[in-house]
Amino acid sequence: MTDNEIYGQLDLSGEAAGAELTRYANIAEAILFAFGRAVSLNEIAKSCGCDQKTAKEAVDILLNKYENQESGLCIKQFDGKYQLCTRAEYYPNLASVLKQERKPILTEVVMETLAIIAYRSPVTKAEIERIRGVKSDHAVNKLIEYGLVEETGRLNAPGRPAVFSPTDEFYRRFGISGKEDMPMPGPELQARMDEEVKAELMEPSEVQV
Repeated sequence: MTDNEIYGQLDLSGEAAGAELTRYANIAEAILFAFGRAVSLNEIAKSCGCDQKTAKEAVDILLNKYENQESGLCIKQFDGKYQLCTRAEYYPNLASVLKQERKPILTEVVMETLAIIAYRSPVTKAEIERIRGVKSDHAVNKLIEYGLVEETGRLNAPGRPAVFSPTDEFYRRFGISGKEDMPMPGPELQARMDEEVKAELMEPSEVQV
C-alpha cells in the first residue's frame, strides 16, 4: 500500500497523515500493554476510532518498531490477534526476581492430549478418549489448569458434553499463528485420528456456544 493510499483512507495528507498513524500506533501500544492479553484488530480499531484497515497500518508500524529495536519486549501475532510479551530469552531473569515457578513441563500423556485437541478442535473428552484409548480426564484438566485449553461450547446431544479448543495462550506459547499453521502430527497420532474420523457418524452433532 502506498503512502497516498494510506493518506486517502485517513482523509489527510503529508505529515498530518503520518502523525495520525503514529498516534494510532501509540494507542495500540497502550492497549496491548494495559490489556495484558491477546487483542483483536477490531478492538484496536474501536479504541482508535478508525476502520480495521487503518488500524492494521498502525499495528504494522508498531510491529516494525519492536522488530527493529533492542528491547525486552516483543509483539506476538497469532490467530488474528496481537499480544505484547516479554522476549523468551529473558524469562529466567524475570523468574529469578519475581520468584515465580517456571512454566510446567508437559508430560507425554498431556502433550498427546493437547495435540488431539489442537488438531481436532472443537472436540469432546469422549472423542479424545476414543483416539487415545484411555481415560483423559486428568490430562484435560491439567491443560485447563495450565491455560492451554478451554471449554468453548457444548454438543447438542444427550448429556450436552463439553467441547474443548486451544486458548490464545497455547498459540502464544508454541509460537503458532493459528490452526492453519499447525505442524503435521506424528504418524502414530495421525493414524489414530484417521481411524477415529472413519468411525464417526456421518451426521455430526451441532455445537452450541
